[in-house]
Amino acid sequence: MARAESKMVMGYLPIDLKHYAAILLLIAPAQPAVRLLDPFAGEGAFLEAAAQAWNVTPYANELDGERAAACIARFGATQAVRCDVERLVASNNAFGAAWLNPPYDHDAAASGSKRVEFRYLRHAWKWVQDGGLALWCVYRQHITSEAAAFLAKHSSRVDIWALPGKHLGQYDQIVVCAVKGEPSDSAALYERILRARDIPRILTVQREPVYKLPPPRAIQRFVFAPDMLDEAAGLKLIEEQGAWKTNGFQSLLDVPPPSTEIEPVVAPRPGHLALVLAAGVADGAVIETDEYGQVALRGKTRHVEQIARVEVEADPNDPERQIKKTTIRLKPTTTLSLLASDGTTVEMEGDEALLGFITSNKRALAQYLNSKFKPMYGFDFAGIGDWLDRIRLKGKYPMYTAQKHVVGAVARGFQSRNSILLIGSMGTGKTLMGGSAAISIASGVVKSLATDIRPEQVVLIVAPPHLIEKWKRELVSIAPKAAIERLDRHEERPNLRELKGFAGIPSYHTRTAGRCTCAVACKPRRSCPNGYHDDRSDGRCLPSSVQGIRAESPTADAGRRSSAPISLPRHLSGCTAFCQIGIRFQNLCHHAIRPPNAA
Repeated sequence: MARAESKMVMGYLPIDLKHYAAILLLIAPAQPAVRLLDPFAGEGAFLEAAAQAWNVTPYANELDGERAAACIARFGATQAVRCDVERLVASNNAFGAAWLNPPYDHDAAASGSKRVEFRYLRHAWKWVQDGGLALWCVYRQHITSEAAAFLAKHSSRVDIWALPGKHLGQYDQIVVCAVKGEPSDSAALYERILRARDIPRILTVQREPVYKLPPPRAIQRFVFAPDMLDEAAGLKLIEEQGAWKTNGFQSLLDVPPPSTEIEPVVAPRPGHLALVLAAGVADGAVIETDEYGQVALRGKTRHVEQIARVEVEADPNDPERQIKKTTIRLKPTTTLSLLASDGTTVEMEGDEALLGFITSNKRALAQYLNSKFKPMYGFDFAGIGDWLDRIRLKGKYPMYTAQKHVVGAVARGFQSRNSILLIGSMGTGKTLMGGSAAISIASGVVKSLATDIRPEQVVLIVAPPHLIEKWKRELVSIAPKAAIERLDRHEERPNLRELKGFAGIPSYHTRTAGRCTCAVACKPRRSCPNGYHDDRSDGRCLPSSVQGIRAESPTADAGRRSSAPISLPRHLSGCTAFCQIGIRFQNLCHHAIRPPNAA
């Protein structure tokens, strides 16, 4: 008979009802937030009585199926589980008290002492919080020198109470009450435990409680669950939460929606094929392959657990034992499924298999991409090719053709989209391309966006401090007539004559900090955004006007310091823009608040 099955039928000895009163009156009532654990609960009768007497929340574990069912009926499925105690998953240091009435049994396959009473005490010790009370109900002979040494080493107080009478007519049954903590003198406590074992104190009904449970310990995520599943529990889960009830299963039965064309800024390149397949964008595509004939594609990406490292360290609750810690990392893995016309299914998993399929069927996949994606940008420089040809970095270096196409694609994309991400490796010229795109929009070069630019707007560039001067140099070389000024704090006001009409930026918050970008500009002798007027030549808003701005724009905060300096370009033509890299970033920043009488 297997050990788990053997323990289900042997060694189950519930505490006699006649001892309830004396045991329950040992502990003063606590608060419901305190947790009481019984890892060998049987049918849960004593645990239920103790939880009521001590005013705590009970948690029960039982291995036997019928007795576990009785516990679940008493306490509910979240507070009662069926599991081998050595496979119970519970939060460490989470229980203010534990009633430990283990099976009175031996394990012939165990190393060292064959008795399980002390082994289960040591195993359950980690669940009791510091200052918590462990009540170990065993026979007197079970307090071996090994058990006494363990209790003396990990307890601040240990009392041994003898239950009146002989258990089963021949055994002396005792209750060891141990308060988990650091002992003041471990050797002295060890001697007292051995003396108390030989001459235990008879447990009678006490006039006053002897023990007080500690306040509950704050736990970020409390866990109490079995690490095993029997047939009955599995069948119940299937009936109540079957796979056919999940959204994922039901979605497989839904009629797929008609295929829609995807409109990216630029068409995917051959190097994007793996990303398209991994993301599931090509799901349902039917292509002709050389190896499998006509197939339908379905791709998905899942995360696979990989063992990064394994560490072995001493158990803080029991240095004689070791804990093995395994660090798991998740690695994304793509699976490509092919459904042939004859019903054959082919599964390909991993980067190597995916690359091989793309290499063998590059032409068919490219034809699918061309039919599926309708790019906005047609590699025609979006009508600003002549302007791009005149740009000279540092006064002498023209833009590369690829860089011109990037700026053209950004200009075309902002005509239909609110945001664009420009990503490139170091040295590709992101500052040049981003600055050119912003200036082209702000200066009115992009005719289709000229009406989106208001005179009171500026281009706002938020960058790390060490890149601000680089931005200024390249912006000046791109547009020598642009007025550009660096602001290290949002309270600062521009000093340039061309920017004197702007009150500066009362507040801005970067998106990377979890907030939006906000800015407000107002001119002298014109109403501020909140309706207040200021005739001072520097264009500063009154303090009350700042309060009004904050009221209209909840994310604005005139007192917050900037985490990054700012560059403010304004073209002498009067056309200005407000954005991070263009006016169309409407979902990344608030609109600039227009003064009531602005043009």
